[in-house]
Amino acid sequence: LKQKRVTTTRRDHGEDVVVTVAGPSDRLSMDATLWVDGDKVVPVIPLLLVYHKPKWVLSVMSDPQNRPCLNTVLPPHYQQQELHPVGRLDYDTSGLLLFSSNGGLTQKLLHPSHEVPKQYVAIVEDVVNEEKLKEQLETGVETKEGIHTAELVDVTHLSAEESQNVWQQMRQALPAEYNVTDLEERGYLPKDDATPKKLLSQVRIVVREGKHRMVRRMLANCGHGVVELKREQQGDIVLDDNTLAPSEFRNLTEAEQEWAQSLVPSKKKGKK
Repeated sequence: LKQKRVTTTRRDHGEDVVVTVAGPSDRLSMDATLWVDGDKVVPVIPLLLVYHKPKWVLSVMSDPQNRPCLNTVLPPHYQQQELHPVGRLDYDTSGLLLFSSNGGLTQKLLHPSHEVPKQYVAIVEDVVNEEKLKEQLETGVETKEGIHTAELVDVTHLSAEESQNVWQQMRQALPAEYNVTDLEERGYLPKDDATPKKLLSQVRIVVREGKHRMVRRMLANCGHGVVELKREQQGDIVLDDNTLAPSEFRNLTEAEQEWAQSLVPSKKKGKK
């Protein structure tokens, strides 16, 4: 870089223009192609890739209804390297989603027996009684798939104005396939002219399983329907909104890489 030997291309008035990479501070897209002295650099396949999934993106590689999904967001050269998502986040859930190039590591991250913690922040209905919810989650909450436990990290009560803003933003962001009137009639969305709107609370919890819609079901069965849900952490990998905006990718930090590498199953030597 110091010798100005690294180049890439950028779009300028509809054309690709070769430019020199000035240094580490240059912001490059994840799918940027690099050359050193004119020779193309073959990208190293990452062990894990961190993705900030927005709401209303499906955690699958294709969708027959043509809704936004992972093949529309994952840079092409990573698709060619056959990176796969580590589990799923629901269509209406945002936050940390990992892509893996190692099947054994994926299994370690997903299987409940390895107890990799996952932290979520949820906006839920009503004013939460922190002690009551803490006890409910620690004792175990029954769902259709069994009894699940969680650790309650903290609770924040939203003001009437903050609650109103959440409801309004939720209504405005709904995709076209959702029928607002139907959601109102079924009680999932307060009517636009309802005054006052239901108060909300923010809760942060840690779970060690990953059953389908488990966090939503647990909180709902504790009496607090989930309005918004976001995954903030998986193991040692943390999503920071200040450094990774929705729809963006990043590589692992050095500390995260060391943690992920420690989980990779060792290759068994064949018997002689």
